[in-house]
Amino acid sequence: MKFGKIRIEDGQLIYIRHMIWNHMPCKDIVWAYKRREMVQEGMSGNDLSKQMVSYFLVIFTRRQKQYEFSMSEKEVNDCIGLLCALNPDMVTGFPQGGRVPLQSQSNTRDLGGYTASNGRYILPQRLLRSGDLYHLSNADKELLVDEYKVRTVIDLRSDMEREERPDTILKGVEYYHVPVFEESLAGISRENNGIMDAISAMGDTPSEFMIKQYEKFVTDQMCVKQYAKFFNILLHHENGAVLWHCSAGKDRAGIATALLMSALGVPRKTIREDYRNSNRFLAEDREYAIRYLETKTIVDGRVMELVGAMYHVQEAYLNRVFKIIDEQYGSMSQFLRKQMYLTPRSIEELKKKFLI
Repeated sequence: MKFGKIRIEDGQLIYIRHMIWNHMPCKDIVWAYKRREMVQEGMSGNDLSKQMVSYFLVIFTRRQKQYEFSMSEKEVNDCIGLLCALNPDMVTGFPQGGRVPLQSQSNTRDLGGYTASNGRYILPQRLLRSGDLYHLSNADKELLVDEYKVRTVIDLRSDMEREERPDTILKGVEYYHVPVFEESLAGISRENNGIMDAISAMGDTPSEFMIKQYEKFVTDQMCVKQYAKFFNILLHHENGAVLWHCSAGKDRAGIATALLMSALGVPRKTIREDYRNSNRFLAEDREYAIRYLETKTIVDGRVMELVGAMYHVQEAYLNRVFKIIDEQYGSMSQFLRKQMYLTPRSIEELKKKFLI
């Protein structure tokens, strides 16, 4: 079949390059997505410029080669559909931290598409961050196992949290329990009775308490040791996607994500943007918690701040982690080497596994 200036025949993608016909096995393509580009045309006299939309099929191969082919939007969509049929292991789309559309969990995200070191990208459907996997629907289980091909789950929660909200067991998935804290973060449970207990028991203001917890992520030896285990699991992961989660998917999972993205060479600006996205994806959960509390107590400023600690992140928390790392170790790379045991060779292995 012909799509723009390329053809797909007998499992081969055929294209012209340097005046020579080239044949690429469709099985060699690991990622394909549609790129949309706006082009300004015509700026003469009183004529207004016209905006033209161009579409491109972008593909990456196992040899980490990138190709772009101009064609119509329909041709791109049809071509990707045919490539998927010929190569079911190929991943598609450009998620760039976008939400994985689960029915039972609002803060599951695919890190694929983020730009890392040397202009490379995190490969989609390989690295997923999430909140807990409690009571997943059948549709959610199929999405994670069949489409995203999750093969490893890393649970960063405490024993108590796992007992309250155990993960749904997914067929063919290997589970690792790597508790960052012995108890739930900040002593706060997202269960309704846990919210009420926290309101009466918390001494510090929630924001002060959260700052202290974030400091522990990179100063408490148990926390540091558990994050080192997290990296060790990633280094031994082979096929499919790995998913890590805590309770809401914003704090313990957020720091795991920030450290991993740092190891992969993702800029801190992008890491901060990804971190803040939890606020957007947890907004509905936050509103639900507020409505529930309105039936139980007076929702004053202190209660709102507590709910914010459970469903909202502040960039100051992440910045505090970065500051401690920079001050105590001189750089993130030194922290990763000395505390996460990531040698230059280990860093390259991570990049080989998860970048394209």
